[in-house]
Amino acid sequence: MLKTHDLINCNPLLPLLPSVNETGIYPYNGEIVRFDENNDKTFTVKKNVQGRFLHPEMPVNEGNISFPDGTRVVFELTSIKYQDVEYIVGAPTIDLVFSDLEYTSYPYYTTGSEYSYTNNVANAAIVSSSPIDLGNNYNNFYQWIESLIIGYSIPVNIVRTPSLWWSIDEFVRLDNFTIEKHYDVNFEFTIEAKYYDLTDDSLFLTQENRYVFEEETVTHYVDDVDISTINPGEAPQFSDEYSLFSYDYGYNTIDQIESCPTFVPFNASMRKDGCPATTVDCDCTKISFSDTSNYSNSIPGHNPEFFTTRKFTITRPDGTTYILGTAGTPDVDQVIPPHFNSSNNFVYQFVDSDVDGVYEIELCTYPDWQDDVLYQSHTNTIVNRNGKLYKVIATNTNADPSISSNSTYWSEYTCDGDCDKTRYCTKERVVVLCISLLKCYKSLVKSALCDVESAPCAKNLCDNKKFMDAMKFKVTLDAIEFSACDEKWDLVKDQVDLLKSICCCDS
Repeated sequence: MLKTHDLINCNPLLPLLPSVNETGIYPYNGEIVRFDENNDKTFTVKKNVQGRFLHPEMPVNEGNISFPDGTRVVFELTSIKYQDVEYIVGAPTIDLVFSDLEYTSYPYYTTGSEYSYTNNVANAAIVSSSPIDLGNNYNNFYQWIESLIIGYSIPVNIVRTPSLWWSIDEFVRLDNFTIEKHYDVNFEFTIEAKYYDLTDDSLFLTQENRYVFEEETVTHYVDDVDISTINPGEAPQFSDEYSLFSYDYGYNTIDQIESCPTFVPFNASMRKDGCPATTVDCDCTKISFSDTSNYSNSIPGHNPEFFTTRKFTITRPDGTTYILGTAGTPDVDQVIPPHFNSSNNFVYQFVDSDVDGVYEIELCTYPDWQDDVLYQSHTNTIVNRNGKLYKVIATNTNADPSISSNSTYWSEYTCDGDCDKTRYCTKERVVVLCISLLKCYKSLVKSALCDVESAPCAKNLCDNKKFMDAMKFKVTLDAIEFSACDEKWDLVKDQVDLLKSICCCDS
């Protein structure tokens, strides 16, 4: 069975490259196929290729011909292009001195076994805080580039220990990185490096590194010079045979069909069948809403039982809030059970101080950290650990995010207005008009009708103020409905204020 998904087109998480083994599959590149007559084994075959590149020179602590004794370097990412589309916004930089560097140790390999797998997992690099006997295999640059590529959601994969890392001196070279992509696309990025002498902080060298991976051709330019012409031993390497996600699988049949493989993401939700599951009851006493989040999903670490905490924050028109949360939630007004012990249906009861306007309901629900889950950096997973939130920044297993020494793998996450841009939070809004405004409208219509009944043949209704007030209210009410359907909530708020003004015309 071949377990290879076209994750670029079918994965709702983030672009993550699929891979296929070479034998017998590449001729089907680009086709949608089904294996073993089983709809659960439906894939789009994508051939991947890999290119190995040498990272720029790091700052050093020992004098040599090229560098003074004690240097620092400022790397600036000036361009990232995928299919000739520029992704870079601004110019991200990283400033490193020798004492800041993280070193990368590695297992010792002998010639002929430069790459190896244990239980179908590539042997990993180990980040160390000590430079002793580890040479210049610095990890900072790699982690920085990896985070930027992931942050821009570019559909290429950057890896640290692929099979392409080889060296004639019998060890896997970790001063390289490998880019994996689809064979028929182009990718390149440019790094400008500025080197400073730490003795007087003078700039003594500026160097541009441009890494180009065009379809199946790899090139590394230093100041527009292809380094393969001046240092063949550091020239980029290319392969279309191996991949970190590829192993030998057998298959029986290949049938072309047109569908994506089933992949179930997690997303916080308060919608049902695409429509908000939020309503105001007919008696105008409460707002009803539901948690319809997909707790049954296929993301690692997102099992239903891992979601033991959640919080609803209701923001009233006057800016005050009311919070429903599981036990232990700070500043909670109402304690609710976790989703697996709940109907997932809730109500907010109006109080005397509530007024008409837009009520915003935000749901945030996060899985608890688990010590046996492989958390991969590309998933942007956020976990709850001891009441704090942490976001994965490097692939890891059993690295407790609450322990400060694991900051290489996790960063503390605070929701600063962008919660609903993650998969863990969502917002819905509902317009409430029944507290006082609809009563005002009823009064306006009743008064207008009385005037119409008293003079049914009147030709100029514009002179009838009560009729005109009722019509202004009706037009604005329709506008609110249209704006709410278009989710233009700032307009809705302005239009609700307009209704209040109309009701105050005679006061």
